[in-house]
Amino acid sequence: MIRIRDAALYVLSITSGMRNEEAIGVESGSWRSEVRDGVQFHWVATTEHKTGKGKVEFLIPELTVKVLDLMNRYAKPLQEKMALEVAELECNPTPQDLTNRMLRLAKAKRDVRKLFLCTSMSGQSESAGYHVDALSNGGSKVSFRRLAMAAGTDWQLAPHQCRKTYARNIVESRMGRSSLVFLKWQFKHSSMSMTQLYASNPMQDASLFDEVLEEMTNFKVDLIESWLGDQPLSGGAGHEIKKVRAIALKSRTALLAETAPQVHIRATGHGWCLAQEKGCGGAGLYETTRCVGCKNGVIDQSFADVWRGIYDQQNELLAIDDAGPAVKQRAERDVQWARQVMVDLGVLPQASCASNLSGASNE
Repeated sequence: MIRIRDAALYVLSITSGMRNEEAIGVESGSWRSEVRDGVQFHWVATTEHKTGKGKVEFLIPELTVKVLDLMNRYAKPLQEKMALEVAELECNPTPQDLTNRMLRLAKAKRDVRKLFLCTSMSGQSESAGYHVDALSNGGSKVSFRRLAMAAGTDWQLAPHQCRKTYARNIVESRMGRSSLVFLKWQFKHSSMSMTQLYASNPMQDASLFDEVLEEMTNFKVDLIESWLGDQPLSGGAGHEIKKVRAIALKSRTALLAETAPQVHIRATGHGWCLAQEKGCGGAGLYETTRCVGCKNGVIDQSFADVWRGIYDQQNELLAIDDAGPAVKQRAERDVQWARQVMVDLGVLPQASCASNLSGASNE
């Protein structure tokens, strides 16, 4: 039971972005599903305490609904035991220790429908027995550490890390690093913007969206700062950024903080696109070598293996005898562009690069 509860609490936290006090406050029957424009969405309600909003809802994936349904089954016997305690306290009030009994009654009535429960000793002696309690913030921390140990890691897993991780996953997916896999899995619709999803439910906790935007800014600051360092860069914009490195800056931190929120950065899977309004119209997603000579393209070391794969793939096309002249001409051009990127990134020596690389887009 404890292992299932610990795992269920982690899944809920990491897939919803809830704070810990909101996750442990989830009650039986507080999740629902709805279909909008043929797309199914799942929501779970809880109480937001930090800013006093009261009841709020979080968007969750279908996986989490299944976990909550499972957790509901395991929590039911403990809920029934707590309900019996409530009935006993209400029916048998005694003057002896009345204050403590009334406080216990109020807490038990407040927690009787909670999903994440535990048992605790009801007195100082073992003969006093046990009663059911809602899992506390402190108990959650113990649960997460126990979960990490069960997974064979010494990582100090803590509940507060889940909300930040959730926000970071949203950012990296939105930036393209995960090819929208997380958003598609989480929101069931890869073409729907996150803003529209959050606006679709007025009960959604808006502060979570604020944290996502903060993580997005931090992500861009870290990325741009890495470009201004000494790592090799390729792409039209990459070469321009390398020139900027020579400019003395009074405060790089201030510059990054001011610049990052204004810069649009999207990943194509083989590089970064900085196009603000006009660009290739997305053609670079499918014709990868367009990005090499594009003034909006930055290719850093994180994509070195991708370009080595592109290089090998184009060489395989050149080895096909009956590919036809058009295919060979295209493959020869792409081989040279891929080779250029690997030279720029330090994967191949400069002598390996052909000097004439005409025909790329300069969007």
